[in-house]
Amino acid sequence: MVRKLECECAERYETKINSYSLFQELKLFFEMEVEKGIFKDVPVLKPIRLFDHQGNVVTEWYPDKWYKCKVCGQLWAFEYPDFPAQGNVYKLNADGNWSDE
Repeated sequence: MVRKLECECAERYETKINSYSLFQELKLFFEMEVEKGIFKDVPVLKPIRLFDHQGNVVTEWYPDKWYKCKVCGQLWAFEYPDFPAQGNVYKLNADGNWSDE
């Protein structure tokens, strides 16, 4: 019997990481999805950029990890917290830019 892989990407959303317990929970989630073969750990290829209203880059930074869903192709950026600064999980599109969703 062939088991079809299913993902939760459509139900998941971008998340601000404001506690150590949430960071641990999300880190474990991504590691388990990789172990189950649903996600793969991929190299971070480009920074996340913020633009002003004229389209100029205001700031950019590299997230700590990228994960790509093998089922639906969704790319996730995982920015670890450095408390008191919070971390984030972002949905990106296939070329590593902000998702339109």
